[in-house]
Amino acid sequence: MNHIKQIRRASRIGLWGSVAVTLLTVLFLYLSPYRFYPSAHTARWMLIAGAVLAVLSVSMTLLSVRRQVPRLRQTEDLDAKLKGYAAYVRETYINMLLVVVLLCVFTVLSARNVLLMLTLVTVLVLFLNFPNMYRIKVDLGLDDDQMHALFGDQYISGNAQ
Repeated sequence: MNHIKQIRRASRIGLWGSVAVTLLTVLFLYLSPYRFYPSAHTARWMLIAGAVLAVLSVSMTLLSVRRQVPRLRQTEDLDAKLKGYAAYVRETYINMLLVVVLLCVFTVLSARNVLLMLTLVTVLVLFLNFPNMYRIKVDLGLDDDQMHALFGDQYISGNAQ
């Protein structure tokens, strides 16, 4: 049960932290009278670095989903599955939060709104991979008895009983 709390905490911190940082960046860009005016060369390199960072982080996240989840599903012990899944979720969401913060800093400093679009795509990947209880069931290949043991009455089985 402790692993479920770790999964929930890490995913919520990563997801909602990313949303908050992105919203603060949007508010700063559109409502603040302050602007940064870097040289054209510096702004171009920030745009290139931000785009590369966004593409690499999204592709690495999707690749890790594709590789880690089947590996965890093949593990026999439920505690080992949950421990591995908690570590996977923690690493993914905290790393993506750091990427979003860096992209937002690049967006503000370079005054390029294109980086904001890439930041939103990065946050969208976090929404799509958010581990709710049914996603955990599918990712780890759990049966109904294991889900009832983990989540109790919150879990509603799809099987007619």
